[in-house]
Amino acid sequence: MRSLMLSACATLLLAAAAEAALPEILYVSEGNRLRRFDIDTLDRGPLLEQIVVSNAAGDPERGRDINGAICLVPGPAGLLIAGEDTGQPHPPAGWGVLTGAGDAVGKLTATAFVEQPEPYGCAFDSRGRLFTSEVGRQGFFFGSGQLIAWFPPFVSFPGPPGAYPGTDASSTNYCKLATDLGTAAGIAVDAEDRVYVAASSGREILRFTPPFPTAPDAAGGCGARDSLGSPLADAVERERFVGAHWGEGLITYSGLAFARSGNLYAASVATGRIGEFDPQGRLVRLVLDPGHALPPYHTGYPMGLAVDARGTLYYADLDLTLGFFSVGTGSDGKVWRIRFDADGEPRPPQLVTRGLRFPDGLAVMPGDLEVLAGLPGNTVRAVAHSPLGEAQPPQTGVALVLLFAIVGISLSAVLAARRRRTRRF
Repeated sequence: MRSLMLSACATLLLAAAAEAALPEILYVSEGNRLRRFDIDTLDRGPLLEQIVVSNAAGDPERGRDINGAICLVPGPAGLLIAGEDTGQPHPPAGWGVLTGAGDAVGKLTATAFVEQPEPYGCAFDSRGRLFTSEVGRQGFFFGSGQLIAWFPPFVSFPGPPGAYPGTDASSTNYCKLATDLGTAAGIAVDAEDRVYVAASSGREILRFTPPFPTAPDAAGGCGARDSLGSPLADAVERERFVGAHWGEGLITYSGLAFARSGNLYAASVATGRIGEFDPQGRLVRLVLDPGHALPPYHTGYPMGLAVDARGTLYYADLDLTLGFFSVGTGSDGKVWRIRFDADGEPRPPQLVTRGLRFPDGLAVMPGDLEVLAGLPGNTVRAVAHSPLGEAQPPQTGVALVLLFAIVGISLSAVLAARRRRTRRF
């Protein structure tokens, strides 16, 4: 009963916040958990934080292994979509549908060309269609990353009623738009409903232009089938929006997010940079630049991106650890923010929080944890929080590795770490 009450309260808070333009909440997926932070408490403290979804190891009954991007489902219900791989490969990984309090009410599962699929990006268009990315095979050749369109309703589980999670069945309300992407990562949708997908090992950002299928069948424009026999769009208009900018270090595109100006922010995780591109795909500037070509990067390794209503840019830092031709992820993942001055110039990044395990997804949504903190039985906690400090140059020397080797190795190692990450957080 308490869980039901908190779920209802959280849903009402999300819906009310959207109506009244209340403060915003920053969501972070890390350590197979879903956390959220009250943005308004970042500067004045104490920082309000809540674990919305515990990982399955920490809470076998209600826990879910969450990773990748997080999205708010349009409408008054306040539902969330997030990558979920609880128990994989049985059942297979997909996208969990959650209430605002973290209770699972659905699962979206598509077929994939790898044994253990890696759900990552998500975004909605103006018609309420959901677009997701699945990483696919890792490496520079023969990419099998997928862009998938989903059709409502989303509150359902794969297989016959009551069979989940004891079934490996796929959902039936999707249509694949692409199955050949080179390490598919972040997704963003613009005001014209064009869908942008970062392809890390493809060293590009692709743009898909409507019309898109309207249903998972021939009548809805999805009558083709892929090699797995799964629904595939009859025709899709796609183009390379951005390629690699080797000189600026924008190569391994990962997270995407739109600025208030309509320009697109794009992270390059292995090279520690964030670029800003205009609607024609021209590079405007580097918003994050560590100032040197070779790692380590004192400003981190940006994966997921998010932008709040004030235009502040947030990025998830994977805390890559570099050795001689080896790359891993450390235990001090971070979230940073970049604010802009009166002239629109980016300020040095400020540390929001640290000590995270593989933080790869971010989202900003309307809400107010201060209100939720006043409810009985809530799990919001105040965190001792020092003033946000700016990134400082590293005190250690530059790693003795070549940049091009790091770019190549890190693509495989970073994404492979998603499969290797421990459940014991």
